[in-house]
Amino acid sequence: MADQIITAEDIVQIDFTPEESLLDYITGGEISNKPENREAKVPFEKRLVEEYGYPKNDCEPEFRIQKGSTLIGPADIVVFYPGEVHKQENIFLIVENKRKSRKDGIEQLKSYIAPCKRAQWGVWFNGEEIEYLRVTEKGYKKVYNVPKYGETLGLPRKDDLREATELIKVFGIVHNHIYANDGLSSQEAFNEVLKLLFIKIEDEKDFSDSMVKFGITEQEYDEVLEGRENNFRKRIEDLFERVKKDYKDIFTANDSIALKTSTLAFVVGQLQNFDLRHSKRDVKGAAFQKFVYAHQRGERGQFFTPDPIIELAVHFLDPKPGETLLDPACGTGGFLVHSMKYVWQKYFEKIPNERERREAEIDYAHKHIRGIEINPTLAKVAKMRMILEDDGYTGIFSANSLESWDVLMQAALEQGIKDIGPGSIDILMTNPPFGSQGKITDKSFLERFNMGYKWKTDEAAKWTKESRLQNSQVPDILFIERCLEFLKDGGRMGIVLPDGDLTNSTLSYVRNFVKDKARILAVVSLPKETFIPHGAGVKASILFLEKLPHEKIKKLKSEDYSIFFGVVEKIGYEGDKNGTPTYVRNENGEIIRDESGNIQIDEDISELVKSWKDYKTPE
Repeated sequence: MADQIITAEDIVQIDFTPEESLLDYITGGEISNKPENREAKVPFEKRLVEEYGYPKNDCEPEFRIQKGSTLIGPADIVVFYPGEVHKQENIFLIVENKRKSRKDGIEQLKSYIAPCKRAQWGVWFNGEEIEYLRVTEKGYKKVYNVPKYGETLGLPRKDDLREATELIKVFGIVHNHIYANDGLSSQEAFNEVLKLLFIKIEDEKDFSDSMVKFGITEQEYDEVLEGRENNFRKRIEDLFERVKKDYKDIFTANDSIALKTSTLAFVVGQLQNFDLRHSKRDVKGAAFQKFVYAHQRGERGQFFTPDPIIELAVHFLDPKPGETLLDPACGTGGFLVHSMKYVWQKYFEKIPNERERREAEIDYAHKHIRGIEINPTLAKVAKMRMILEDDGYTGIFSANSLESWDVLMQAALEQGIKDIGPGSIDILMTNPPFGSQGKITDKSFLERFNMGYKWKTDEAAKWTKESRLQNSQVPDILFIERCLEFLKDGGRMGIVLPDGDLTNSTLSYVRNFVKDKARILAVVSLPKETFIPHGAGVKASILFLEKLPHEKIKKLKSEDYSIFFGVVEKIGYEGDKNGTPTYVRNENGEIIRDESGNIQIDEDISELVKSWKDYKTPE
């Protein structure tokens, strides 16, 4: 894997800057980089071609419509009947686009359709919300989608499913539709989307039927809107029953689909044409990740670890195929996914036989990737993220990593995981919950940990554990101890910690405890804006350790050894809530492009990774 680990696609919030040009997807020509173009028009052009299958030469942007003696429009996107001349009488479908803040445009769309005697379909899209119209003899009928090229609007065959290209847009559309129409909170709407993704993939895995069950016909949709009986909802609920049986560790027998049937019908209609299992990993992973970031917020001091920091940790610890890797506070699985892909790319990518390569990748993921998450919802998210990355997800389970070993190991065994316990892990990466709001006061927890007790020092600066428990302890300090317990001798770990753990004089006993258990490999200081886009303004660092047996520690403490210190000054994005990307610019403030014409994220993590590699392998 190359040292350059930060790209524009790695940043949570991706957007064009005003200086950047925008290319029309159909014509390839440069167009105005206004919000309605970049957020709605160009993404939907791409969907029309790549997902719906309409040839570019049957599409035309900015087409003027003749209404009587007056030219109106232009219509944003027009699709013509296959192979026919680009004239108004040959228009099949019209798309009207607006910017996110605009809710108008449906009547404008109808005004474009009306003079086009053969037009059958209309789409209104503002980048977040979407509406579809079908032209009938009685006027305009609301539908759940438009047909793919050369097909009717109905249940597709599984062989006809297409890869998703603009999946983040679709995720946003279905979430917003649920949120707006069912009175659910954003979190509840997110949970319903998560259920439907599991159901969708369950249907794709069923090879006993060539027809899609996760879908709806136009007739069924009409019946749903009119309140008439049909088999649609039962078909989806039957699939969910299968999901609950196949994923007993994720769903309970009492779980149900909480959506109104009309909302369920719309959402299923948005997803039914996609082949999620065979869509590109990067497309699925990036879309799901951004969707999660947009609709999940950490609790109890938890927050997302930005991708640049995850990649830094992965490169520093350099996981290998035979090493078991754990994140005991895995959240949505960032460290797990990036580590898995790092190993796949570095060690398995060159296997020439595709089937053998996939077997090696999946075997590694099943045997060596482990994650524990206390929040059951986040555990579900992590599992779905791994499934979308084509892994089996089986190494993730929901539990409190600070529980007693008996309880923790039993929770793992219930999921078929037998290799979780003291001294079982080769590599550990984690960003544990921290902060004074989530202090642990339960004595049954505190007494399990050395760090749950008070410590004192004598005149010789030797620290001794007292018999008295602390009144409370922040979870990040208990996590340091538990993580060291997880590691084998020789095991390596990277843990994100608030700077106070490394600098406050009152926490000297913590640092002394660490030095009695492990060799400090590196400390990397992170800039204050690192976690602001993820809901926290805490100043933190990453501590890298190697656990050593007592004899080696005793010898190590008697001699000096080197520690790598690094400071990240440029994370690649602004310290605002959106994590707006920062680009390399010249002295005039103009964005600089590389030799391939690509913009470059302004970050110094790549250089830090290179310095670490040079430090590890000096000349």
